[in-house]
Amino acid sequence: MLINLSDTDKKILSAIQEDATITNAELAERVGLSAAPCWRRIKRLEEKGIISKRVGILDTKALGLNITAFANVKLSHVQEDALEKFEAAVKEFPEVTECYTISGSMDFLIRIVTENMQSYEIFLRKKLLKLPMVSEVNTHFAVTHVKYTTAVPLEIS
Repeated sequence: MLINLSDTDKKILSAIQEDATITNAELAERVGLSAAPCWRRIKRLEEKGIISKRVGILDTKALGLNITAFANVKLSHVQEDALEKFEAAVKEFPEVTECYTISGSMDFLIRIVTENMQSYEIFLRKKLLKLPMVSEVNTHFAVTHVKYTTAVPLEIS
């Protein structure tokens, strides 16, 4: 369901995407509202599922997580139960930060964050390749971090 957003809603969403710790008073001032109407708009955006959660973004390098890998995964069979079992398994792997079903010759694209190549290899051998439905994994390693954002584009007039 497409939800029609006002320019004020988009300004609120933009500000929250930039800094989820912003206070309601600061946000209201930034978007030109008083505190109560601003708070009501935020609550409405949350109730409609537009704001699904507010989180902190951690610096992987500062945490010693120096490897970002993107793995294309092909399943040996794509019956519904295999897809569901694979999806359930990767949701339990903390190294997997994103997982998508994809079109083309592979079935999934997963983003993996680990400390180093050795920890990636352990993840691959002890977790991913242990899943009985996985038949092929092709991994690409990020060399340079050019851009990373969780912000989605919002057109603001």
